[in-house]
Amino acid sequence: MKNRIAELLSNQWTARKMRTDEEELSHFVKYEVDEDKHVATITFNRPETLNALPVAGLEIVGDRVREAEYDNRVKVIVFRGEGPCFGTGADGDELGYYIGYQDGGSKEARRRPAQRQRMLPDRDMVMGAFTDVVANCLKATICEVHGYCYGGHMQIALVSDIVIASPDATFTHPAFRYLGCAPQDMYQWIENLGVKKMKEIMLTMRPLEADEAEVAGLVNKVVPRDELSNWVRDYAQAISMMPLDGIMMGKANMQVMANARGKAIGENMTWIGHAWATNLQLTEDDYNFLRERREKGLGTALKERDAAVAPFFRLGGRMKDNI
Repeated sequence: MKNRIAELLSNQWTARKMRTDEEELSHFVKYEVDEDKHVATITFNRPETLNALPVAGLEIVGDRVREAEYDNRVKVIVFRGEGPCFGTGADGDELGYYIGYQDGGSKEARRRPAQRQRMLPDRDMVMGAFTDVVANCLKATICEVHGYCYGGHMQIALVSDIVIASPDATFTHPAFRYLGCAPQDMYQWIENLGVKKMKEIMLTMRPLEADEAEVAGLVNKVVPRDELSNWVRDYAQAISMMPLDGIMMGKANMQVMANARGKAIGENMTWIGHAWATNLQLTEDDYNFLRERREKGLGTALKERDAAVAPFFRLGGRMKDNI
């Protein structure tokens, strides 16, 4: 685990430093292999932040997937989250800084980062380091989802082979709310949800409930919360009965067909669109995530933005009966 990209990106930070401590990151992203069951499990283990990961932690997810992909003992990779939810993406305290935004405390510190400062981190870290790695993995991938599945964790669910969810699971990407409609992989959203449902989520930013996600095609099966792990185990066992070559050849064939349907273009537009989205020209009455976070703190800023819309469209407050 070398975190080379994270180390390079940290050089353009001045307000704060990315988390690159190997021991800490390994605690946030736990990895274990059950050789008898042919399963590698990647567990998001930061429940105190609803499993929001430091940006450098996303690179660790990709490292673990690559490790499992080369491990001949492994046929299936399972993603799961400790605590109240699957995960809520990248840590909002770090967003913006990794592409060169500073603390805004002076005229120089309010200068917008150049496009070149946005493009490489978005291509190599936000998308390339974990989403694209999961999407192109030749081992079978399963997401075990409960509670929030937001942001980067939603990206993992979109590109995984199978998603098993409990009834309390909700799916969306907060970036639609804070950055606008451009920054995500439209190919994966449309393939998983269809055009109409994808546009609804993109334009209203509302979370998709588990039963809706199953009907749309994002979720394979919704099961009771106390049976979730058993169902994932059974899916993994059924898949592991297939020869490893058969799994990997099948995944490779699917990738060829996905590219014919626009996957490769979608992957390129993901990081290009994300670079655009972090350079919005906002009017005075537009919500400015970076300004609100700087002036009010992350928690208050997000709660106030959430409260500005009707309950049906809110991102938070959906797990109070399950924590």
